[in-house]
Amino acid sequence: MYPKRLMLVCLLLALTTINGCSKSDDTSTPGSAVPAATTAKPAQAPAVAAAPSRESAKACDLVTSAEMSTILGSAVVGAESNHKSSGKTECIYKPATGISPYVEFSVEWGEGETAMNSMGAMAHTEPGITNPYAGIGDQAAAVGTSLMIRSGADLITITFSGVDDAPPKAKKIFDTAKARM
Repeated sequence: MYPKRLMLVCLLLALTTINGCSKSDDTSTPGSAVPAATTAKPAQAPAVAAAPSRESAKACDLVTSAEMSTILGSAVVGAESNHKSSGKTECIYKPATGISPYVEFSVEWGEGETAMNSMGAMAHTEPGITNPYAGIGDQAAAVGTSLMIRSGADLITITFSGVDDAPPKAKKIFDTAKARM
């Protein structure tokens, strides 16, 4: 039974990765051998520099170490993950002392629908593998210690270790981050 669940979790991760990598950069006009970019007029430079996009937000800024410590009821220190991925930001909160609590918090811009479709497929194949969370984001479900939340087009993932009463804490983490997204 456990190998089947592990396979389904791996499938979920693979589908999310494949979808993120399958986006085409083709800018050609249908039926034309010449890319549209070569036939269009050059764009004029904007008069004012564009503001940083929301995708440039850092996970550790969306929920600070002080805020996470208050939510968890124990001092934690957040550090940006060294995992480099376009379209994803992750902060890992480790205890200031001891071994818990530990939280991984990430945002993947534009991946919410893909993740929730995968969660639905997993739940259909293996009933009970996902546990829906009501009242958090547009859609939310947990698999093991990870909670995946769709908020608009985006995916927020919170993974807990050594955290008691996770559902209300997850809601506070989400609400804190959402206000800055």
